[in-house]
Amino acid sequence: MIKTKVIETRLMPRSRYVAITLFGLVFTRDASLIRGRLLRHELIHCSQQLEWAYIPFFLLYLIEWLWHLARLRDWHAAYRAISFEREAYDNEDDVTYLTSRKAYANYRT
Repeated sequence: MIKTKVIETRLMPRSRYVAITLFGLVFTRDASLIRGRLLRHELIHCSQQLEWAYIPFFLLYLIEWLWHLARLRDWHAAYRAISFEREAYDNEDDVTYLTSRKAYANYRT
């Protein structure tokens, strides 16, 4: 099972997003919110980042976002179309997903 450290920081910008996972660490303004569905979502990103060796993950993430932004012309729709986000959103309610998750699952969904 993937584990992560949750880091509470005021540097996290106020936005509709509560947390961001970078290099296997979850950053948030309020650590008490990182549980349940949101924790599972961020743990899926931890798995993705680890299997893609971090830097390739961020490059692919950015390339996908730019592609979808050019295609959809909507920032939020482009974000939701990224394969890494689709996998995380599609499986954040499944409490057993991380135990059965296949490697590179974002390209299988």
